[in-house]
Amino acid sequence: MKSRRKVHPADAANAAVLAQAVRYDVALFLGTGRYARASALSLEDARIEAMRLVAENPSPFGKRLPLIYGVTAEGRSALVTSN
Repeated sequence: MKSRRKVHPADAANAAVLAQAVRYDVALFLGTGRYARASALSLEDARIEAMRLVAENPSPFGKRLPLIYGVTAEGRSALVTSN
């Protein structure tokens, strides 16, 4: 029988925010104080916007990946992780 790992309280709070997200904000760091930004109503659309930002803003330093945040109606935000 496999034992389940206990969920860390911060991970549980992050999941609760993402479950109530009404929009997703995407940010790609371009350099000192500069970001390419986009917003979407669904996570799938946010991932598409993230790919668009990467394509429109190539980096000479290698591939930079955008960050996606879920935002609730109250303004709370949480980082969307890969899993």
